[in-house]
Amino acid sequence: MSALPRDERCPLLPQRSAQGRRPAVFPAISCLKDAIAANRDTPEFDVCPDGRTAFLTLVYIHLYQSYFSSTARSQDLTSVWTSAKDTASLANDTENRLLDLWSGYLDTNPSLQEVQSVLWSKFPLHPESVQCLRVVDSFFAEHVPPRFLTQPVIQATMMATWEKGLRCNDDSRYQIWQRFDALTSPRAMHFLHLLGQLIFVGTLAHYLLYPPSFITSFSYHWYGAREISILVIAASSLFAPWTVYSLSYILVLLGFLLTLPSAPLPGSLSFIFLHVALMVHVVSLHLPYPPSIVYLLYPSAFVPLSTLLVQGTLRIFFPITLFLLPALLLTSYLVSASLADTTLQLSNLNPAPMDSRTSFSIFFLLVFCLFLFAIFTSISVAEMTFVTSGEPWDRYTPAVGKLARQRFYCTVIRHTGHVFFPPFNLLRLALFVLTFVRSIFGYPRAPMAKRVEIIIWRASVGLLGAVVASIWLWGSI
Repeated sequence: MSALPRDERCPLLPQRSAQGRRPAVFPAISCLKDAIAANRDTPEFDVCPDGRTAFLTLVYIHLYQSYFSSTARSQDLTSVWTSAKDTASLANDTENRLLDLWSGYLDTNPSLQEVQSVLWSKFPLHPESVQCLRVVDSFFAEHVPPRFLTQPVIQATMMATWEKGLRCNDDSRYQIWQRFDALTSPRAMHFLHLLGQLIFVGTLAHYLLYPPSFITSFSYHWYGAREISILVIAASSLFAPWTVYSLSYILVLLGFLLTLPSAPLPGSLSFIFLHVALMVHVVSLHLPYPPSIVYLLYPSAFVPLSTLLVQGTLRIFFPITLFLLPALLLTSYLVSASLADTTLQLSNLNPAPMDSRTSFSIFFLLVFCLFLFAIFTSISVAEMTFVTSGEPWDRYTPAVGKLARQRFYCTVIRHTGHVFFPPFNLLRLALFVLTFVRSIFGYPRAPMAKRVEIIIWRASVGLLGAVVASIWLWGSI
Protein backbone atom coordinates (compact mmCIF):
# COMPACT_ATOMS: atom_id res chain seq x y z
CA MET A 1 0.00 0.00 0.00
CA SER A 2 1.44 3.32 -1.02
CA ALA A 3 2.18 5.93 1.58
CA LEU A 4 1.13 9.35 0.36
CA PRO A 5 2.32 12.55 2.03
CA ARG A 6 0.35 14.05 4.82
CA ASP A 7 -1.86 16.42 2.83
CA GLU A 8 -3.60 13.56 1.06
CA ARG A 9 -3.29 11.08 3.86
CA CYS A 10 -5.44 13.00 6.31
CA PRO A 11 -8.89 14.53 5.76
CA LEU A 12 -8.18 17.19 8.36
CA LEU A 13 -5.81 19.04 6.06
CA PRO A 14 -3.85 22.08 7.22
CA GLN A 15 -5.54 25.00 5.52
CA ARG A 16 -2.65 27.45 5.70
CA SER A 17 -1.94 26.87 2.00
CA ALA A 18 -5.56 26.91 0.85
CA GLN A 19 -5.26 30.34 -0.72
CA GLY A 20 -1.47 30.20 -1.22
CA ARG A 21 -0.06 27.21 -3.02
CA ARG A 22 -3.39 25.60 -3.82
CA PRO A 23 -4.73 26.38 -7.31
CA ALA A 24 -8.18 27.82 -8.00
CA VAL A 25 -10.95 25.66 -9.45
CA PHE A 26 -12.71 27.93 -11.95
CA PRO A 27 -9.61 29.01 -13.94
CA ALA A 28 -8.63 25.34 -14.20
CA ILE A 29 -12.08 24.48 -15.55
CA SER A 30 -11.67 26.97 -18.41
CA CYS A 31 -8.18 25.69 -19.17
CA LEU A 32 -9.33 22.07 -19.19
CA LYS A 33 -12.35 22.87 -21.36
CA ASP A 34 -10.10 24.49 -23.96
CA ALA A 35 -7.78 21.48 -23.90
CA ILE A 36 -10.66 19.06 -24.47
CA ALA A 37 -12.04 21.21 -27.29
CA ALA A 38 -8.60 21.16 -28.97
CA ASN A 39 -8.30 17.40 -28.38
CA ARG A 40 -5.19 17.83 -26.23
CA ASP A 41 -4.09 15.93 -23.16
CA THR A 42 -4.97 17.05 -19.67
CA PRO A 43 -2.86 20.13 -18.88
CA GLU A 44 -0.52 20.17 -15.92
CA PHE A 45 -1.77 22.45 -13.18
CA ASP A 46 0.29 24.13 -10.51
CA VAL A 47 -0.67 21.70 -7.76
CA CYS A 48 1.52 19.56 -5.56
CA PRO A 49 1.45 15.81 -6.25
CA ASP A 50 -0.27 15.24 -2.90
CA GLY A 51 -3.49 16.95 -3.96
CA ARG A 52 -3.46 16.26 -7.69
CA THR A 53 -6.20 13.61 -7.55
CA ALA A 54 -8.44 15.75 -5.34
CA PHE A 55 -8.00 18.87 -7.48
CA LEU A 56 -8.52 17.13 -10.86
CA THR A 57 -11.57 15.29 -9.50
CA LEU A 58 -13.09 18.58 -8.43
CA VAL A 59 -12.30 20.20 -11.77
CA TYR A 60 -13.72 17.30 -13.80
CA ILE A 61 -16.97 17.24 -11.80
CA HIS A 62 -17.57 20.97 -12.17
CA LEU A 63 -16.67 20.80 -15.84
CA TYR A 64 -19.24 18.01 -16.21
CA GLN A 65 -21.87 20.19 -14.52
CA SER A 66 -21.02 23.22 -16.65
CA TYR A 67 -22.08 21.40 -19.83
CA PHE A 68 -25.64 21.06 -18.51
CA SER A 69 -25.89 24.58 -17.12
CA SER A 70 -24.69 26.22 -20.33
CA THR A 71 -27.09 24.46 -22.71
CA ALA A 72 -28.21 27.06 -25.23
CA ARG A 73 -31.89 27.82 -25.55
CA SER A 74 -32.76 28.27 -29.18
CA GLN A 75 -35.94 28.26 -31.20
CA ASP A 76 -34.16 26.43 -34.01
CA LEU A 77 -34.99 22.74 -33.65
CA THR A 78 -31.80 21.73 -35.43
CA SER A 79 -29.71 23.80 -33.02
CA VAL A 80 -31.52 22.30 -30.04
CA TRP A 81 -30.83 18.78 -31.26
CA THR A 82 -27.18 19.54 -32.06
CA SER A 83 -26.64 21.24 -28.70
CA ALA A 84 -28.16 18.33 -26.78
CA LYS A 85 -26.04 15.81 -28.69
CA ASP A 86 -22.85 17.79 -28.14
CA THR A 87 -23.64 18.21 -24.44
CA ALA A 88 -24.15 14.45 -24.02
CA SER A 89 -20.91 13.71 -25.89
CA LEU A 90 -18.82 16.20 -23.90
CA ALA A 91 -20.32 15.08 -20.59
CA ASN A 92 -19.61 11.43 -21.42
CA ASP A 93 -16.02 12.24 -22.40
CA THR A 94 -15.48 14.19 -19.18
CA GLU A 95 -16.89 11.35 -17.12
CA ASN A 96 -14.57 8.88 -18.85
CA ARG A 97 -11.57 11.09 -18.08
CA LEU A 98 -12.65 11.26 -14.45
CA LEU A 99 -12.97 7.48 -14.22
CA ASP A 100 -9.56 7.03 -15.85
CA LEU A 101 -8.08 9.38 -13.25
CA TRP A 102 -9.56 7.34 -10.42
CA SER A 103 -8.59 4.06 -12.04
CA GLY A 104 -4.97 5.14 -11.94
CA TYR A 105 -5.33 6.45 -8.39
CA LEU A 106 -6.89 3.22 -7.13
CA ASP A 107 -4.00 1.23 -8.64
CA THR A 108 -1.87 2.70 -5.84
CA ASN A 109 -4.08 0.91 -3.25
CA PRO A 110 -4.97 4.00 -1.19
CA SER A 111 -6.23 3.56 2.35
CA LEU A 112 -9.56 4.78 3.67
CA GLN A 113 -7.84 7.78 5.22
CA GLU A 114 -6.28 8.72 1.89
CA VAL A 115 -9.56 8.46 -0.03
CA GLN A 116 -11.29 10.57 2.61
CA SER A 117 -8.55 13.15 2.19
CA VAL A 118 -9.22 13.33 -1.57
CA LEU A 119 -12.95 13.77 -1.07
CA TRP A 120 -12.69 16.36 1.72
CA SER A 121 -9.74 18.46 0.45
CA LYS A 122 -10.51 22.15 -0.05
CA PHE A 123 -9.57 24.34 -3.01
CA PRO A 124 -10.45 28.02 -3.60
CA LEU A 125 -12.93 29.01 -6.30
CA HIS A 126 -10.75 31.85 -7.62
CA PRO A 127 -7.11 32.79 -7.01
CA GLU A 128 -8.02 35.43 -4.42
CA SER A 129 -11.25 33.85 -3.19
CA VAL A 130 -11.89 32.91 0.41
CA GLN A 131 -14.68 30.48 -0.46
CA CYS A 132 -13.49 26.92 -1.04
CA LEU A 133 -14.90 23.79 -2.64
CA ARG A 134 -14.59 20.10 -1.84
CA VAL A 135 -15.37 17.04 -3.92
CA VAL A 136 -18.10 16.00 -1.49
CA ASP A 137 -19.84 19.37 -1.96
CA SER A 138 -20.58 18.40 -5.57
CA PHE A 139 -22.81 15.55 -4.36
CA PHE A 140 -25.47 18.15 -3.53
CA ALA A 141 -25.70 19.23 -7.18
CA GLU A 142 -28.30 17.97 -9.61
CA HIS A 143 -25.83 16.77 -12.23
CA VAL A 144 -23.17 14.45 -10.84
CA PRO A 145 -21.29 11.92 -13.01
CA PRO A 146 -23.42 8.82 -12.37
CA ARG A 147 -20.66 6.25 -12.75
CA PHE A 148 -18.47 8.18 -10.32
CA LEU A 149 -21.34 8.50 -7.85
CA THR A 150 -21.93 4.73 -7.91
CA GLN A 151 -18.25 3.80 -7.86
CA PRO A 152 -17.77 1.02 -5.25
CA VAL A 153 -14.82 2.78 -3.59
CA ILE A 154 -16.79 6.02 -3.22
CA GLN A 155 -19.73 4.08 -1.84
CA ALA A 156 -17.57 2.14 0.63
CA THR A 157 -15.78 5.31 1.75
CA MET A 158 -19.01 7.17 2.44
CA MET A 159 -20.42 4.18 4.35
CA ALA A 160 -17.25 3.91 6.45
CA THR A 161 -17.36 7.66 7.11
CA TRP A 162 -20.99 7.31 8.15
CA GLU A 163 -20.15 4.62 10.69
CA LYS A 164 -16.74 5.75 11.98
CA GLY A 165 -16.32 9.36 10.91
CA LEU A 166 -13.25 10.99 9.39
CA ARG A 167 -9.88 9.55 10.34
CA CYS A 168 -7.73 11.91 12.40
CA ASN A 169 -4.23 12.95 11.37
CA ASP A 170 -0.94 12.09 13.02
CA ASP A 171 -0.34 15.44 14.70
CA SER A 172 0.27 14.52 18.34
CA ARG A 173 -0.54 18.07 19.50
CA TYR A 174 -4.24 17.66 18.65
CA GLN A 175 -4.55 13.88 18.44
CA ILE A 176 -6.51 13.51 21.68
CA TRP A 177 -9.13 16.10 20.74
CA GLN A 178 -9.35 14.81 17.16
CA ARG A 179 -9.96 11.31 18.42
CA PHE A 180 -12.67 12.66 20.71
CA ASP A 181 -14.28 14.50 17.78
CA ALA A 182 -14.03 11.36 15.63
CA LEU A 183 -16.10 9.46 18.18
CA THR A 184 -19.10 11.54 17.13
CA SER A 185 -19.51 9.88 13.77
CA PRO A 186 -22.13 11.11 11.29
CA ARG A 187 -24.29 8.14 12.28
CA ALA A 188 -24.12 9.10 15.98
CA MET A 189 -24.80 12.76 15.22
CA HIS A 190 -27.74 11.85 12.98
CA PHE A 191 -29.12 9.65 15.76
CA LEU A 192 -29.02 12.58 18.18
CA HIS A 193 -30.65 14.81 15.57
CA LEU A 194 -33.36 12.21 14.98
CA LEU A 195 -33.82 11.73 18.72
CA GLY A 196 -34.64 15.42 19.05
CA GLN A 197 -37.31 15.05 16.36
CA LEU A 198 -38.82 12.03 18.09
CA ILE A 199 -38.92 13.90 21.41
CA PHE A 200 -40.69 16.76 19.64
CA VAL A 201 -43.25 14.36 18.12
CA GLY A 202 -43.83 12.60 21.45
CA THR A 203 -44.24 15.87 23.36
CA LEU A 204 -46.61 17.29 20.76
CA ALA A 205 -48.66 14.08 20.71
CA HIS A 206 -48.89 14.18 24.51
CA TYR A 207 -50.16 17.76 24.30
CA LEU A 208 -52.83 16.78 21.76
CA LEU A 209 -53.94 13.81 23.85
CA TYR A 210 -53.95 15.66 27.16
CA PRO A 211 -54.38 19.40 26.44
CA PRO A 212 -54.71 21.90 29.29
CA SER A 213 -58.18 22.51 30.65
CA PHE A 214 -60.03 25.69 29.82
CA ILE A 215 -59.60 27.90 32.89
CA THR A 216 -60.60 31.58 33.02
CA SER A 217 -58.35 32.40 35.95
CA PHE A 218 -55.70 34.99 35.06
CA SER A 219 -53.27 33.46 37.52
CA TYR A 220 -53.26 30.08 35.74
CA HIS A 221 -49.88 29.12 34.27
CA TRP A 222 -50.56 27.91 30.72
CA TYR A 223 -46.96 27.17 29.82
CA GLY A 224 -45.21 24.36 31.67
CA ALA A 225 -42.18 22.25 30.76
CA ARG A 226 -44.14 20.47 28.02
CA GLU A 227 -45.27 23.60 26.22
CA ILE A 228 -41.89 25.31 26.60
CA SER A 229 -40.01 22.32 25.17
CA ILE A 230 -42.32 22.29 22.13
CA LEU A 231 -41.75 25.99 21.50
CA VAL A 232 -37.97 25.80 22.03
CA ILE A 233 -37.48 22.96 19.54
CA ALA A 234 -39.81 24.57 17.00
CA ALA A 235 -38.19 28.02 17.31
CA SER A 236 -34.62 26.70 17.20
CA SER A 237 -35.38 24.69 14.07
CA LEU A 238 -36.34 27.85 12.20
CA PHE A 239 -32.82 29.20 12.80
CA ALA A 240 -31.37 26.15 11.05
CA PRO A 241 -31.47 25.53 7.26
CA TRP A 242 -35.08 24.92 6.31
CA THR A 243 -36.10 21.37 5.47
CA VAL A 244 -39.31 19.38 4.98
CA TYR A 245 -39.88 19.72 8.73
CA SER A 246 -40.09 23.50 8.58
CA LEU A 247 -43.81 23.45 7.71
CA SER A 248 -44.71 21.60 10.91
CA TYR A 249 -42.58 23.97 13.01
CA ILE A 250 -44.26 26.99 11.44
CA LEU A 251 -47.70 25.54 12.14
CA VAL A 252 -46.80 24.85 15.76
CA LEU A 253 -45.45 28.36 16.35
CA LEU A 254 -48.44 29.87 14.57
CA GLY A 255 -50.82 27.80 16.69
CA PHE A 256 -49.29 29.03 19.93
CA LEU A 257 -48.87 32.65 18.79
CA LEU A 258 -52.53 32.96 17.80
CA THR A 259 -53.68 31.99 21.30
CA LEU A 260 -51.33 34.08 23.44
CA PRO A 261 -51.35 34.51 26.40
CA SER A 262 -53.18 31.18 26.69
CA ALA A 263 -52.40 27.92 24.85
CA PRO A 264 -54.20 26.13 21.96
CA LEU A 265 -57.32 24.36 23.20
CA PRO A 266 -59.59 21.75 21.57
CA GLY A 267 -62.17 23.21 19.24
CA SER A 268 -60.00 26.10 18.09
CA LEU A 269 -58.24 26.67 14.79
CA SER A 270 -54.88 26.71 16.55
CA PHE A 271 -55.48 23.21 17.90
CA ILE A 272 -56.15 22.02 14.33
CA PHE A 273 -52.80 23.54 13.31
CA LEU A 274 -51.09 21.34 15.89
CA HIS A 275 -52.84 18.23 14.55
CA VAL A 276 -51.76 19.03 11.00
CA ALA A 277 -48.20 19.71 12.20
CA LEU A 278 -48.03 16.33 13.90
CA MET A 279 -49.23 14.48 10.80
CA VAL A 280 -46.80 16.35 8.55
CA HIS A 281 -43.92 15.68 10.93
CA VAL A 282 -44.61 11.95 11.21
CA VAL A 283 -44.78 11.58 7.42
CA SER A 284 -41.57 13.62 7.02
CA LEU A 285 -39.71 11.24 9.33
CA HIS A 286 -40.14 8.53 6.66
CA LEU A 287 -38.77 10.60 3.78
CA PRO A 288 -35.14 10.29 2.59
CA TYR A 289 -34.29 13.74 3.95
CA PRO A 290 -32.29 13.93 7.21
CA PRO A 291 -33.01 13.38 9.96
CA SER A 292 -35.06 10.33 9.07
CA ILE A 293 -35.69 6.86 10.42
CA VAL A 294 -34.64 5.38 7.06
CA TYR A 295 -30.99 6.04 8.03
CA LEU A 296 -31.32 4.47 11.46
CA LEU A 297 -30.51 0.80 10.76
CA TYR A 298 -29.65 -0.17 7.19
CA PRO A 299 -29.48 2.81 4.79
CA SER A 300 -28.88 0.55 1.77
CA ALA A 301 -32.23 -1.17 2.41
CA PHE A 302 -34.55 1.64 3.47
CA VAL A 303 -33.20 4.73 1.67
CA PRO A 304 -33.92 3.24 -1.81
CA LEU A 305 -37.42 2.24 -0.66
CA SER A 306 -38.18 5.72 0.63
CA THR A 307 -36.71 7.28 -2.52
CA LEU A 308 -38.86 4.98 -4.67
CA LEU A 309 -42.04 6.05 -2.86
CA VAL A 310 -41.17 9.75 -3.13
CA GLN A 311 -40.40 9.47 -6.83
CA GLY A 312 -43.55 7.45 -7.41
CA THR A 313 -45.60 10.10 -5.68
CA LEU A 314 -44.04 13.01 -7.55
CA ARG A 315 -43.88 11.40 -11.01
CA ILE A 316 -46.91 9.10 -11.00
CA PHE A 317 -49.51 9.93 -8.35
CA PHE A 318 -49.53 13.73 -8.73
CA PRO A 319 -49.66 13.80 -12.57
CA ILE A 320 -52.44 11.21 -12.64
CA THR A 321 -54.38 13.11 -9.97
CA LEU A 322 -54.14 16.37 -11.95
CA PHE A 323 -55.04 14.55 -15.16
CA LEU A 324 -58.24 13.04 -13.71
CA LEU A 325 -59.06 15.89 -11.30
CA PRO A 326 -61.85 17.46 -13.45
CA ALA A 327 -63.60 14.11 -13.82
CA LEU A 328 -63.21 13.31 -10.12
CA LEU A 329 -64.62 16.67 -9.06
CA LEU A 330 -67.55 16.46 -11.48
CA THR A 331 -68.52 12.91 -10.58
CA SER A 332 -68.10 13.61 -6.86
CA TYR A 333 -70.52 16.54 -7.10
CA LEU A 334 -73.01 14.59 -9.21
CA VAL A 335 -73.12 11.58 -6.90
CA SER A 336 -73.31 13.83 -3.83
CA ALA A 337 -76.18 15.90 -5.26
CA SER A 338 -78.06 12.82 -6.46
CA LEU A 339 -77.83 11.03 -3.12
CA ALA A 340 -79.04 14.06 -1.14
CA ASP A 341 -82.60 13.59 0.14
CA THR A 342 -83.08 17.35 0.63
CA THR A 343 -81.98 20.16 -1.66
CA LEU A 344 -81.02 23.74 -0.93
CA GLN A 345 -83.76 25.87 0.58
CA LEU A 346 -83.25 28.48 -2.14
CA SER A 347 -84.52 26.10 -4.81
CA ASN A 348 -87.81 24.26 -5.30
CA LEU A 349 -86.20 21.20 -6.88
CA ASN A 350 -87.22 17.71 -5.85
CA PRO A 351 -84.66 15.11 -4.80
CA ALA A 352 -82.98 13.29 -7.68
CA PRO A 353 -84.77 10.15 -8.97
CA MET A 354 -83.39 6.70 -8.26
CA ASP A 355 -82.21 6.25 -11.84
CA SER A 356 -79.95 9.31 -11.58
CA ARG A 357 -78.62 8.19 -8.24
CA THR A 358 -77.69 4.78 -9.62
CA SER A 359 -76.20 6.20 -12.81
CA PHE A 360 -74.06 8.85 -11.10
CA SER A 361 -72.88 6.38 -8.45
CA ILE A 362 -71.73 3.97 -11.15
CA PHE A 363 -70.10 6.87 -13.00
CA PHE A 364 -68.16 7.88 -9.87
CA LEU A 365 -67.01 4.31 -9.25
CA LEU A 366 -65.86 4.00 -12.87
CA VAL A 367 -63.77 7.19 -12.62
CA PHE A 368 -62.29 6.06 -9.31
CA CYS A 369 -61.44 2.65 -10.80
CA LEU A 370 -59.85 4.46 -13.75
CA PHE A 371 -57.78 6.45 -11.27
CA LEU A 372 -56.50 3.27 -9.59
CA PHE A 373 -55.91 1.57 -12.96
CA ALA A 374 -53.85 4.54 -14.19
CA ILE A 375 -51.64 4.41 -11.08
CA PHE A 376 -50.98 0.65 -11.30
CA THR A 377 -50.39 0.83 -15.05
CA SER A 378 -47.93 3.70 -14.70
CA ILE A 379 -46.02 1.86 -12.01
CA SER A 380 -45.73 -1.27 -14.14
CA VAL A 381 -44.68 0.69 -17.23
CA ALA A 382 -42.09 2.63 -15.21
CA GLU A 383 -40.53 -0.74 -14.31
CA MET A 384 -40.34 0.10 -10.62
CA THR A 385 -39.88 -3.51 -9.64
CA PHE A 386 -37.23 -5.58 -7.98
CA VAL A 387 -34.26 -6.35 -10.16
CA THR A 388 -31.93 -9.28 -9.93
CA SER A 389 -28.94 -7.24 -8.77
CA GLY A 390 -26.41 -8.08 -6.12
CA GLU A 391 -26.16 -4.39 -5.16
CA PRO A 392 -28.69 -3.52 -2.41
CA TRP A 393 -28.86 0.12 -3.52
CA ASP A 394 -30.09 -0.90 -7.00
CA ARG A 395 -32.88 -3.20 -5.87
CA TYR A 396 -35.46 -0.74 -7.27
CA THR A 397 -33.60 -0.10 -10.56
CA PRO A 398 -30.26 1.71 -10.95
CA ALA A 399 -31.93 5.11 -11.43
CA VAL A 400 -33.55 4.94 -7.98
CA GLY A 401 -30.31 3.54 -6.53
CA LYS A 402 -28.29 6.47 -7.86
CA LEU A 403 -30.67 9.01 -6.33
CA ALA A 404 -30.75 7.06 -3.04
CA ARG A 405 -26.95 7.04 -2.87
CA GLN A 406 -26.90 10.78 -3.46
CA ARG A 407 -29.38 11.32 -0.60
CA PHE A 408 -27.25 9.17 1.67
CA TYR A 409 -24.01 10.93 0.75
CA CYS A 410 -25.59 14.32 1.46
CA THR A 411 -26.74 13.05 4.86
CA VAL A 412 -23.20 11.91 5.69
CA ILE A 413 -21.73 15.27 4.66
CA ARG A 414 -24.31 17.30 6.61
CA HIS A 415 -23.50 15.39 9.81
CA THR A 416 -19.70 15.50 9.46
CA GLY A 417 -17.69 17.92 11.55
CA HIS A 418 -18.74 20.33 14.29
CA VAL A 419 -22.42 20.56 13.40
CA PHE A 420 -25.02 22.20 15.66
CA PHE A 421 -28.51 20.82 15.12
CA PRO A 422 -31.70 21.99 16.91
CA PRO A 423 -31.97 22.81 19.76
CA PHE A 424 -28.18 22.98 20.24
CA ASN A 425 -27.92 25.56 17.47
CA LEU A 426 -29.25 28.09 20.01
CA LEU A 427 -25.86 27.87 21.75
CA ARG A 428 -24.13 28.81 18.51
CA LEU A 429 -26.70 31.54 17.91
CA ALA A 430 -25.95 33.05 21.32
CA LEU A 431 -22.24 33.13 20.48
CA PHE A 432 -23.00 34.75 17.11
CA VAL A 433 -25.19 37.42 18.73
CA LEU A 434 -22.47 38.16 21.27
CA THR A 435 -19.87 38.54 18.52
CA PHE A 436 -22.23 40.74 16.49
CA VAL A 437 -22.93 43.03 19.45
CA ARG A 438 -19.19 43.39 20.04
CA SER A 439 -18.69 44.39 16.40
CA ILE A 440 -21.41 47.06 16.72
CA PHE A 441 -19.47 48.75 19.50
CA GLY A 442 -16.32 48.72 17.41
CA TYR A 443 -14.61 45.68 18.87
CA PRO A 444 -12.86 43.50 16.25
CA ARG A 445 -13.89 39.92 15.75
CA ALA A 446 -12.28 37.84 18.46
CA PRO A 447 -9.81 35.32 17.04
CA MET A 448 -10.93 32.90 19.73
CA ALA A 449 -14.57 32.86 18.55
CA LYS A 450 -14.12 29.78 16.36
CA ARG A 451 -12.24 27.97 19.10
CA VAL A 452 -14.95 28.84 21.64
CA GLU A 453 -17.54 27.48 19.21
CA ILE A 454 -15.65 24.18 18.99
CA ILE A 455 -15.40 24.00 22.79
CA ILE A 456 -19.17 24.54 23.08
CA TRP A 457 -19.74 21.80 20.50
CA ARG A 458 -17.51 19.35 22.38
CA ALA A 459 -19.24 20.10 25.68
CA SER A 460 -22.71 19.56 24.22
CA VAL A 461 -23.14 17.67 20.95
CA GLY A 462 -19.70 16.05 21.05
CA LEU A 463 -20.16 14.67 24.55
CA LEU A 464 -23.56 13.17 23.76
CA GLY A 465 -22.29 11.83 20.44
CA ALA A 466 -19.34 10.17 22.13
CA VAL A 467 -21.71 8.42 24.55
CA VAL A 468 -23.93 7.16 21.71
CA ALA A 469 -20.95 6.03 19.63
CA SER A 470 -19.43 4.25 22.63
CA ILE A 471 -22.63 2.29 23.11
CA TRP A 472 -22.54 1.25 19.45
CA LEU A 473 -18.88 0.25 19.69
CA TRP A 474 -19.54 -1.70 22.87
CA GLY A 475 -22.43 -3.53 21.21
CA SER A 476 -20.28 -4.50 18.22
CA ILE A 477 -17.57 -6.13 20.37
